[in-house]
Amino acid sequence: MATNSTMNEALYATLTESIPGFLISDFLKCQRLPSLPSVALRILQLIQSSTATINDFSGSIEHDPALTARLIALSNSVHHTRSAIPALTCIEAIQRLGLDATLTAVLSFNLFQHSHPGAHHTYIWQRSIMSALMARQLAEQACPDQAGSAFTTALLQDIGILALSATYPEQANELYANKALPHHQLIKEEQRYFGCDHAVIGAWLAAKWGIPSSMVNTIHCSHARYTNSTLRELCVRISGPMADACLSSAPEEPLAALLHDLTTTVGMPSFSLENVLEDVQPKMAIIAKALNMEAPATVDSKALLDNAQQLLLDHTLMLNSRRESKYNKELRILRKMYAMPGRDSDDSPSSAKT
Repeated sequence: MATNSTMNEALYATLTESIPGFLISDFLKCQRLPSLPSVALRILQLIQSSTATINDFSGSIEHDPALTARLIALSNSVHHTRSAIPALTCIEAIQRLGLDATLTAVLSFNLFQHSHPGAHHTYIWQRSIMSALMARQLAEQACPDQAGSAFTTALLQDIGILALSATYPEQANELYANKALPHHQLIKEEQRYFGCDHAVIGAWLAAKWGIPSSMVNTIHCSHARYTNSTLRELCVRISGPMADACLSSAPEEPLAALLHDLTTTVGMPSFSLENVLEDVQPKMAIIAKALNMEAPATVDSKALLDNAQQLLLDHTLMLNSRRESKYNKELRILRKMYAMPGRDSDDSPSSAKT
């Protein structure tokens, strides 16, 4: 039976073959390519375990004294201090921050500290955090035992954009400047620019780091269709479009498109999107403040969903009206054709012999 290490090497080789050679060459030469220290990888492995305790996470983080000091300082910041007693240990810091915020902070310290500056980097990290929170809440509804893994995978699903931005900063500034560009369209533009998209590149980078294969595969297919997916993969795939909607200046339209996809996909679990939105927004605000990041605007969850559903209904009625109009037009043409002078009545459908 193949070991996990062998499986990772095979997956890495497969992903390498799916990326144009010039990209691989440039990535490997890039001094600013995102990387993860061993402590972060240990934490990502712990996330996969349903039996991991807060002591396990604390023990892993404490192997990096500098990271431990930053987490303690963060937990004692004005955004988290609810007591005059400061956190003095790593485990106290994790308890105060919460596991999601701790993991987000650890990855933020490592993935974004050397990022090329640009407005799109802030947006990518906002989207990643919001997607992660949404993926966790969706998984709590569909597959609770995989909620932590769904959070982490969604948080990392766009790391391919970081790799492209670090390696090709000028092209990235041009490509990612339009935050309103739908994600599926963004992928098409990446394929036009680079010959592949950030989901493939992100999976390659994750495999290179040694992240567990199941997470690598989920990153690889994070922007795929909703069919033929595990529950965890489904939660991650839905989380991205949901985050895009919440970060949009006109959230009703992309949310209506998501609702359409969910209602027309066979075998889709019944998700309460209102609960997801209500749960995620306050958590997003807390994490954004902790990381000194602008928090997305708060929305009325119920009103947003009601408006999106009405928009979807209006769109459906409009399509039905167009179909009916087209049908009536074709029917009038058909009737006119059969009513033409000189047409043999025996040619009509009603006179056809059986």
